[in-house]
Amino acid sequence: MSDQNQGSYGEFALFYDQLMADAPYQSWMVFLEEALTRNGLSPRHIADLGCGTGTISLMLHERGYKVTGVDLSEDMLAQAEAKLQAHSPRLRFLCQDVRELILPEKCDVAIAFCDGLNYILDEDSLGQAFARVKSQLRPGGMFLFDMHTIYKLREKLGQNVFYEVGEEVTYLWQSRYEQETATVEYDITFFAIEDEEEQLYRRFHERHVQRAYERSTVEQLLTDAGFQTVQVYADFGWDVPTESTERYFFLAR
Repeated sequence: MSDQNQGSYGEFALFYDQLMADAPYQSWMVFLEEALTRNGLSPRHIADLGCGTGTISLMLHERGYKVTGVDLSEDMLAQAEAKLQAHSPRLRFLCQDVRELILPEKCDVAIAFCDGLNYILDEDSLGQAFARVKSQLRPGGMFLFDMHTIYKLREKLGQNVFYEVGEEVTYLWQSRYEQETATVEYDITFFAIEDEEEQLYRRFHERHVQRAYERSTVEQLLTDAGFQTVQVYADFGWDVPTESTERYFFLAR
C-alpha cells in the first residue's frame, strides 16, 4: 500500500499473508498477462507499486520478468525480502511513496493491484501519483491498476463486521462508510498467540482508510497526467463497468 494513511502496517505485516490467503492473486496475474497480449507488449521490466509483502512481485519474477517492488511500509517490505530464497538481480524492493516515485531505471509496465490506490484520499495526491508513474514509464509503456468502486465500499464493505478465528491469529474487522466523502474506515483488532502452551494472546489494533472515486474522475486525472489512452474494465474481466461493478480495472498507455 502506498499513501499517507498507510504508515502503519507494523504488526499487521506479520500476518498479512495469512489474512490474504484467499486473495485472487492468480486472477490479477491472468488479467495482466491478457492485457499484455491484447496490447502487443513483451515487457522486460515491471514495477509493482504498493507491492506489500511481495506476493505478485515474486510471481512476476518467477515468470522471468525483471521486477521492482515499491511500497511505503518498511514492515511489509521486510516480509517481502524474507520470502526471497536467494538474492536476485532481477528483483528488488524499494521503500517509496508512489507520489514521489523514482525508479532506478524506467519500466515498461507499472501495476498497482489489490486496490492500493484507494488509500490515496484526495484527488490532488492521486493525480500526483499518476504523474509520477507516467514519468517512470518508457515511451509506449502501460499502467494497469484496480480500484474499489463507490458501490463496493458502500454496499459490501461499509457498515459491516468481518472476523476470522485462526490457530495463530484471530481478527475482528469493523468497517464504517462515510457517504459524504466516499470513504470507508477499517478498525482491525488482532489477537495473536504469544504463548501457545499457556494460551496467552497479544492484542493490537490498526486503523486504515480507503476512498473510492467516480470512474470519470480517475479517467480525467490520468489524462491530465499525460496518458493518451485510458480504458476501464470491470471485475477482472473485459466487460464495460456497470452500476454494480465492485472493482474497476484501469489500463492507461
